[in-house]
Amino acid sequence: MTFQFPYQHILSLKEREKDLSLSEMGLLMMKKEGIEKELDSLVQKRQDCISQWEQTEGGTFISDILQQNEYLEFLDVKISRMEQERREIEQEIAGKKEELLLKQKEEKTWHLLKEKSLDAYMEQQKKIEQDNLDEIAAIRHYHQRVSL
Repeated sequence: MTFQFPYQHILSLKEREKDLSLSEMGLLMMKKEGIEKELDSLVQKRQDCISQWEQTEGGTFISDILQQNEYLEFLDVKISRMEQERREIEQEIAGKKEELLLKQKEEKTWHLLKEKSLDAYMEQQKKIEQDNLDEIAAIRHYHQRVSL
């Protein structure tokens, strides 16, 4: 007779929940990396624009200056949005970390219960086997006495 954990379906569910939470966390981390790359790119574009503007010598038209100011404002707004999005993602990641820790604890609890259940089953099987051996020994002893 083999051991069957009576709550295996719950343990499997907890494992899947943990795996799903881990997967969602990975997706959020990848999304954060993408946002950070885009943010770095925007900051670099802004710095390049300012450097280019500073290198321009005299004689620039007011329309060029206004256009560059509008572009810098556009980049500033976009950078602000990306920073806000990064903060939101970081909050989501923090929430997912807490959720993942909870899922890991739940899974560990069910694994420990399974281990204890298996240990109890093994002890029970040893007792049954020992009882059978004791019975065989008693029968042998009886037959040896009767045949004498």
